[in-house]
Amino acid sequence: MMSKKQSMLFFISVEGINCEKMYFEHLAKLINNSDSVYKIKINVKKMQPYEFAKRSFHLYNANLKNNKKIPFFHIQDIEDYYNTVQRNKFFTLVDELRKAEKDFRILYELGYSNYTFELWLLLHVADMTHSVQNRNSYLAYVNRYFNKNYSNLNQYKQEDEFCNILNEFITLQSVKMAIDRAEKILQYNINNNKQQCYKKFNYFQNNPDLTIHRVVQKIFNTCEVK
Repeated sequence: MMSKKQSMLFFISVEGINCEKMYFEHLAKLINNSDSVYKIKINVKKMQPYEFAKRSFHLYNANLKNNKKIPFFHIQDIEDYYNTVQRNKFFTLVDELRKAEKDFRILYELGYSNYTFELWLLLHVADMTHSVQNRNSYLAYVNRYFNKNYSNLNQYKQEDEFCNILNEFITLQSVKMAIDRAEKILQYNINNNKQQCYKKFNYFQNNPDLTIHRVVQKIFNTCEVK
């Protein structure tokens, strides 16, 4: 008789309405259908980090007795570091993460994508090592690699459309491939570009750049996904 898996609870705040939330819910299903050591549960909500930590703190503490100490995660697009408004938006976000860490005595890690979450999704099916002009440039790649004909990115973000893409293209194996591809991008940036730092958070101004894969890798490691 197989022993029942112990549950592992993760707390993830996200920027987007549909895509990020649906992605991580899909990821939980993939892990739970695998031979991972732990069963994953994800409390994922569209919410600013500080408010999310404030609302989730008691539930988080209640689960510490059964779980390893796991950081909170926030998933966010970083649209353009060279734009003053966008750069200040990013700095404000990091300020908020650091305040949540101090006030609630937690660790809050940021998984970001420069420019957009589409970069992370496309890495499941293709290498995406070249820079783009803006976030809308990813539309052509979404159409090409997911065999679609959208006229704008909002179309693919509709719940039914995005769900179909998840079910057809996002498997446990493709997630592992996306992690490898993303890490190559990050390592290339480390070796070839000037790294910026704000309140102990390292990043690169040029795209493509991302750290979402490190959030996913940490989930895999914690759940002991094989």
